Amino acid sequence: MIFASLGTMDMPFVRMAKAVDELAAACGEKVTVQTGHTDYDYRHAKAFKFCTRDEMRQHISEARLLILQGGWGAISEAMELGKRIVVLPRRDKEEHIHDQFQLVRKLDALGCVVGVFDERDLPAAVKKAETFEFRQLPKGAAENIILNALDSWGIQPK
Repeated sequence: MIFASLGTMDMPFVRMAKAVDELAAACGEKVTVQTGHTDYDYRHAKAFKFCTRDEMRQHISEARLLILQGGWGAISEAMELGKRIVVLPRRDKEEHIHDQFQLVRKLDALGCVVGVFDERDLPAAVKKAETFEFRQLPKGAAENIILNALDSWGIQPK
């Protein structure tokens, strides 16, 4: 099963919803999507809006592959569980209140996730994730890596 999460941000993420539904049509595998505030008429994937933290962890645990938006919460949980992770970051000011691309680029460069920077590349990214050797960050190391990367880019976390 593939599990996708669009997160809980109160801004829609329709381009990810559409890309995941198109993937579900083509992949021949069950695809479940947590949609949050994104309204989209799914034709091929099973979708629900929200769930509890425990239910989310259960979906993540049961999935063989995850497709996530670029928020650190779900990514870090999935990394702790050693999951295959494909990440499509939300666009700054259109789909989120800040740029998720920087975090996803860094995690992609470290080999922790497969980053997708154009939703049309989602099928290729999923295929890559099937055999990709994901690197695990030692618990507690992720925060320092992210803070150092942000500092090198001249960004101070709030």
